[in-house]
Amino acid sequence: MKRILFLTIILFNFYSYSQNENNKRLDSLLNISKTQKELPLISTLNEISWEYKNSNIDSALFYAKKALKKANKINNKSAISFSYNSIANCFEGFGYLDSARIYHHKSLDLKLQIKDKVGAADSYNNLGIVYDLNGDFDLALKNYFKALHLYESEKVSFDKVPMVLGNIGIVYKKQKKYDKVLDYYNRALKIYEDNNYDFGIVVTKGNIGSVFLKTKDYNKAIKYSNEAKELYNKLGYHRYVPYMINNIAIAKDSLKYYKAAQENYKTAIILFKETQNLYENVYAQIGLANSFYNEKRFKEAQSEAKVALEILHEKGFKEFEVQAFKLLSNIEKNLGNYKEAYFYSNKYAIGKDSLFEENKTKAIFELETKYQTEKKEKEILSQRADIAEKELNINQKNTQIIGLSILAIVLSILGYLLFNQQKLKNQQLKKEGELKEALIKIESQNKLQEQRLSISRDLHDNIGAQLTFIISSIDNLQYGFKITNEKLNNKLSNISAFTKDTIYELRDTIWAMNKSEISLEDLQIRVTNYIEKANMASANTIFQFNVDSDSSNETIFSSVQGMNIYRIIQEAINNAIKYAEATSIKVNFKHLNNQFEISILDDGKGFDIAKVEFGNGLNNIRKRAKDIGATIAFNSDTDGTHINLMV
Repeated sequence: MKRILFLTIILFNFYSYSQNENNKRLDSLLNISKTQKELPLISTLNEISWEYKNSNIDSALFYAKKALKKANKINNKSAISFSYNSIANCFEGFGYLDSARIYHHKSLDLKLQIKDKVGAADSYNNLGIVYDLNGDFDLALKNYFKALHLYESEKVSFDKVPMVLGNIGIVYKKQKKYDKVLDYYNRALKIYEDNNYDFGIVVTKGNIGSVFLKTKDYNKAIKYSNEAKELYNKLGYHRYVPYMINNIAIAKDSLKYYKAAQENYKTAIILFKETQNLYENVYAQIGLANSFYNEKRFKEAQSEAKVALEILHEKGFKEFEVQAFKLLSNIEKNLGNYKEAYFYSNKYAIGKDSLFEENKTKAIFELETKYQTEKKEKEILSQRADIAEKELNINQKNTQIIGLSILAIVLSILGYLLFNQQKLKNQQLKKEGELKEALIKIESQNKLQEQRLSISRDLHDNIGAQLTFIISSIDNLQYGFKITNEKLNNKLSNISAFTKDTIYELRDTIWAMNKSEISLEDLQIRVTNYIEKANMASANTIFQFNVDSDSSNETIFSSVQGMNIYRIIQEAINNAIKYAEATSIKVNFKHLNNQFEISILDDGKGFDIAKVEFGNGLNNIRKRAKDIGATIAFNSDTDGTHINLMV
C-alpha cells in the first residue's frame, strides 16, 4: 500500500492559498531581491527557493545554491545552515535521498554549534523524513522524537508540533500499527482545527483517509483522496496532487476496477515526471505494472515493470528494486519465460538479503560509535583524575605522606570493588541479551508455525472442501442421471479419480506444512501408507519396503527435505507401475557413513538412459533432488531400473 504525503518542514511563516497568490508572492520576492544585500538577500533567496520547490525544482536548487554562496561569503553560520536546508529540500524533491541527508546533517551541525534549538528541531524533522523515505524507520522515529521534544519545550509556532505528530504517524503506518497511527494523526488534527489552519487540516485528513487503504476500506480511501486532491488544487499545491491520484489508483486496483486504476496510475506518472519526483514516479510505475499483471495483461505488465527497473538501477531505490524483481519473476513465469523468471527470482532473493545486511551493518555501526564515545569519555575522566592526584602530591608531599598512603589503599579497594561490580553487571547484561535473542527466535518460530497452520487450515477447509464437492457432484451425475454414454461416463470417472488424487496430494502438502521438521519415523509411516494404496491399485505388483536396522527414528529432515524425498519415492513408484510394467518394486532406507540412502528398485522393462528423452516425471525427480542438495543416480536396463538418492 501507499505512503501518503509527508508533512515536510515548514521553514517560512506563510503558505499560499491560490496559484495566483503564489505567483504574486514569487514575483514580489524576485523584485525585492534586486535591491537587497547580505542577510536580507540570503533570506529572500531561500524563500524564493521554497516557492519554486512546488513548481520548478531546478529553479529552486539554483536559488538555494545562490543563497549558500552569499552566506559563505559573509561567513554567517545561521544563514549557511538555512541555505543547506534549502538545498537538502531540493535534493529530496529530486529523489536524491543520500544528498538530501548529507545537507540536512550539515545544517543540523551548524544549528547545534550556534545553539539554535528550534532550527535543530527543524533539521531533526527533515532527517526523519529522509530516513523514512529510505526505509530506515528506527532512525526516522529517533529523529522525529528529538524534533518533537524540542518543539514542545520551546515556544514555537502552532504548526510545528502537529507536523511532527503526522510524520510519526506515517512511520507507524508502515509498521501496520494503525491504532498508533490514528492517535498521532488525531492529535495533529486537533491542533490544526483549534487554530483554523486549512492546509494542515487538509493534509492530516488526507493522511487519515490513507489509513483506509491499509485497512482495506477502499471506498472510503477513494472518497478521502478525492477530497484531498481537490483541496490541494484549490490551495495551489499541485505538486501533491499526484500523490492523491496514485492513492485512488491503488484503491481502485484493489477493488478490481482495473481500467480506471490504470488511467489514474498513468496520470500520476505524468505529473510525477513533470515535478521530477523520480521516487514517487517509480512507485506509480510499479503500481501500473502490477495492475496489468492482476488483469493478466502480462506483456503490458512486463513493459511497464522494465521501465520502472531502469529508473531503479539508475537511482538506487533498493526497496522498490526488490519489488520490481519479484513482480517481473511472476510476469515472466506466466509468460512461460522460465529462465527469465528464475533470473528475476534470484535477483529478488539477493536483494532481500542485501537490504537485511545493510540494516544489520547500520545497527552495528551505531553500537560501535556509542562504544567508542563511552571509551573516550572514560579516558578523559581517567586523565583528569591523574592530573588532580599529581597536583595534590606536589602541594602536600611533605605534610600528607601518610594520609596519601591511606587514601591510595582505600582507592585501590574501591577500585577493586567497582571493577568486580562492573564485571558482574556486564555478565548480567550479556545473559539478558542472550535471553532476549532466544525469546525473539522463539517468537519468530511461533509466528512462522502460526502462518503454516493458518495456510494449511485454509487449504484443508477451502480447497479440500471444494474438491470433495466436485467428487460428490460427479457421483451424483453418474448415479442420479443414469448416463448411458460410455465415453462421457469414462470421462467423468477420470475427473473423479484425478480429483481424489489431488486431495491426496493436498493432504501430503498439508502434512509437510504443519511440520517444521520431519522425522524418519514420520517419513516411514507416510511411505508405508502410499505403498499400501499403490498395492491396492496394482494388485499384480509385489511391494517391499525395508528400513535398515541401523537407521535411527531420531533421524530428522527439514520439512522441505522430507516432502521432496516423499515426492521422489512417489514419482519413482508411479513410473515403475505406469511405464516399466514392473511386477516387483522395492524401497530401501539405509544409513551410509554420514549420509542417508534411499533406493527404489523395480524389475520392469527399463529404458536406455543414453537414448531416452527425460519426461516430466524424471525431470521432476532430478529437480527435487537438486532443491534439497541431494545426489540422484539412475541405473536401467532390461532387468529393471534402480534409482539411488543420497541425502
